[in-house]
Parts: sequence; structure tokens; C-alpha cells
Amino acid sequence: MTRQEKLTLSVAALICIGFTQHLYHTAGWLPTIIIGFGALTLGLVLWLKTSFYYPTDPNRLLPPYLLTAGLLMLHIAEEYAFDFGGRIAGITEGIWSTEMFLWSLGLGFPLVWISGGIAIAKRHPFGGFASCFLFCGMLLGEPTHLLIFPIREMLIHGGHYDYFPGMWTALMPLVSGLWGLVVIVQDSRQQKLGAATENLKEAGTQTP
Repeated sequence: MTRQEKLTLSVAALICIGFTQHLYHTAGWLPTIIIGFGALTLGLVLWLKTSFYYPTDPNRLLPPYLLTAGLLMLHIAEEYAFDFGGRIAGITEGIWSTEMFLWSLGLGFPLVWISGGIAIAKRHPFGGFASCFLFCGMLLGEPTHLLIFPIREMLIHGGHYDYFPGMWTALMPLVSGLWGLVVIVQDSRQQKLGAATENLKEAGTQTP
């Protein structure tokens, strides 16, 4: 493992720990499980298993990455407009307000996605972490707007299954996120296969 890879792994681990703690103390246990222990942890593991040592081809990764990040920003805008933070606080006993939500997801996330896009273009290891986190987040987080949040709100406060902030745009980044996951896994497999083939060729040429 190179010095750059060690440093990037340390930064990624700090992001996972720091943001998970922040979510727990503000948003409550449910977003902490979904984003912190779910998307961040799964993204970190996927990154180490795929593009950590074999950075994904930027020409293949940037299209689904930029599309997913753009759709996610649209999704976050819908959440902000309809008080996602306050509604989450109402079903998790958290203290997330609209302002806290804006600082966490409206500012913190875009900084990660912009840095990740630049890193992908430069084949820096951080691009792999940012993309795996983004795509795993869409896989785990977006269905909750349809399957968990409105149902939990209905069970706690009564009434019937109804709109929950972010529901209208939840599935769009999920689809593009699945596209990105396929690209990462396929590219990693191809690079590992190519490296194994080269090793066999080198071993063959060194055999007396």
C-alpha cells in the first residue's frame, strides 16, 4: 500500500466516523443506521474490494457519477423545500432542523461529491471512495422514502400512508446509482483479470 493510499484510507475512515457521529447527535438513530452504518460502511468495504487498488476508468465512471450526483442534488432540494429535517426529527427523536439538514446534506455532501469528481478524473483513490459511497447511498437510502419513512410516520402519528419529503425524486438517483455500481464492479474485475494474465505471462517467460 502506497503512502497516498494509506492517507486516502485514513481520510475516508475519518469521514465515516465523523459523519456517523454527527448524524447520531442531530438526525437520530434512523438516518445514522441508513447513512452511517449502511451507506458509508458498505461504500468503504466496496471501495477496498474494487477500485482502491484498481481505480475505475474515468471515461466509464464519470457519466453515472455526475448524473447521480446531479440527481441527488435535485432530490436534496425537494427534501429541503418540504422540511425533510423536521419530519425526520419527528420520527427518530432527533433534533434535526431544516438548517441542520441544509448544512449536513446541502453543503457537506456537495463538497464530497465535487472533490470525488475531481479525484475520479485524476485517478486518485479518493474518487473510488466517493463514488462507492454515493452509489451505495442511493441503493440503501432512496427506497426508505417510500418504504420506511412514511410508514413509520403513519405508525407514530396516525393517519394514512402519505407523501414524505424526497419521495417524488427518490428513485431517479437510485437507478443511476445502480448503473454506477455495475461499472465499478465490472471494471474492477476486468483489471484484476488483466493483472492476473500479465502475471502468468511474466511467470511463463521466467521459467527456464
